[in-house]
Amino acid sequence: METTIKINTDSLTPEFIEGIKKLFPHKTVEITIQPADETEYILSNPAFSQVLQDRIAEYETKKQVISLKDNELL
Repeated sequence: METTIKINTDSLTPEFIEGIKKLFPHKTVEITIQPADETEYILSNPAFSQVLQDRIAEYETKKQVISLKDNELL
């Protein structure tokens, strides 16, 4: 069995680790940690995808300059 889990580091708890141990009892597992690609998540959500498409269209027609604060980039 193979599984991929995307999780915010704020959600990493001892209970999370116990859940992994229950998924793979008495097994050696390989854990790779890397930043997740947010693009797939955004495009999989119709509401987020529409906002992105709208912003791209506005940018391409030069109707609106899109500015973001540093904290909005995460």
